[in-house]
Amino acid sequence: MLQKIRYFLFLTAVLVVIVVAFQNHHEVDIDLLFFSGQYPLTLLLLACSAVSFILGAVWTMWRLRKREKAKARAKSEAAADGSKSDKHPAKDTGQPNDAVKELGG
Repeated sequence: MLQKIRYFLFLTAVLVVIVVAFQNHHEVDIDLLFFSGQYPLTLLLLACSAVSFILGAVWTMWRLRKREKAKARAKSEAAADGSKSDKHPAKDTGQPNDAVKELGG
């Protein structure tokens, strides 16, 4: 359900960007680093939107990858801790273990 809401919001945002971009088709002067000249505002709005979308997607993928690595590291550490505890004999808790219970002791 949440995925459908995301798709709907994404498509709505894309539609809004496209409508705004094509309603503003005037030529504008731009001087940005090594870009200078007159460009249609439509082109600039669409280019800025595309670049920001790509940067957001890369940022999100980087964060998800970092989170997955942390989960994998925690899981491997937990497995390593579990194997260390198997090597050492269990402490006597005063409770009989299951085998003794079954034998009636």
